[in-house]
Amino acid sequence: MAACGGGGDGAENRLPLTNRVWLTHVPKTVDDSVGALVVFEAKGRRQFGALYKGSLLRGSFELFEWQPDEQDGRARMRLLQDDKSVKIRTESCEPDAGLDACIMLHGDPLGVVRYQSKRIWGLRGRPAISSPLELDIAGDVRALLAADPELAALLSEET
Repeated sequence: MAACGGGGDGAENRLPLTNRVWLTHVPKTVDDSVGALVVFEAKGRRQFGALYKGSLLRGSFELFEWQPDEQDGRARMRLLQDDKSVKIRTESCEPDAGLDACIMLHGDPLGVVRYQSKRIWGLRGRPAISSPLELDIAGDVRALLAADPELAALLSEET
């Protein structure tokens, strides 16, 4: 599955859903609440991910297995804590200024619907994981901040 970027719906404007950080919006301060989505490709063609809702200081997360459907734009999210399966439908949307892609995620169990990303927020070079326990969300946030100095500057200010 891919998300649409701004400036048209051509393939050059699409970003993959997997191996990328998606945020509801760019936080302005460390206590600004945001939603985050990350889906990683795993060994054996499986995909795992995490949903996060909160600030850099406090929040909640949900680990899941992502199971794409044969029907484009549809998937199942198996929540690992409860072994509950949630139907998901995705669609492209127009990103806010300064962001490159937007995806609507209908069925998100944390209630978030709209996620956005930048091209530089891809998680390149990450080896495929073999278990959701190998997810390193804090490390991914550090990598995101290292890749995006503008975002790092916003979050480095004291609240």
